[in-house]
Amino acid sequence: MAALPAWAAPAAVAAAALAWCAVVGIADPTRPGNTLPHCPFKALTGWDCPGCGSTRMLHVLLHGDFVGAARYNLVALGMVPVLLWAWLAWTARKVAGRRLPTWQMSSRAQQAALLVWLLFTVARNLPWAPFTGLHV
Repeated sequence: MAALPAWAAPAAVAAAALAWCAVVGIADPTRPGNTLPHCPFKALTGWDCPGCGSTRMLHVLLHGDFVGAARYNLVALGMVPVLLWAWLAWTARKVAGRRLPTWQMSSRAQQAALLVWLLFTVARNLPWAPFTGLHV
């Protein structure tokens, strides 16, 4: 079997991401009874996981509502440009052999990011203000 061209994997990832964006952009996950999958963690525990609200965030972001996107999941919104850059850097390396600058996190920075992620998870499940604003 012949090897796939260098652009095949980045193109497949882009196609999958664009397909998901099309589904989320057309379907409205902000409406009750929508057909998009719900968070299994929230279904089992009743708690918001760090990713809860990401699909709704993507929907309103695709419709140009940045404030609404931040309300659904600020952490996921912050990850959008990071993921786009990571895909772009990976594609440039695979296709053109060009290395774009990437952000290398030290172990201390990784621990800090994990701590922020855990604190966000706890904070969005606290039952009093101002944390109730993080519920989705």
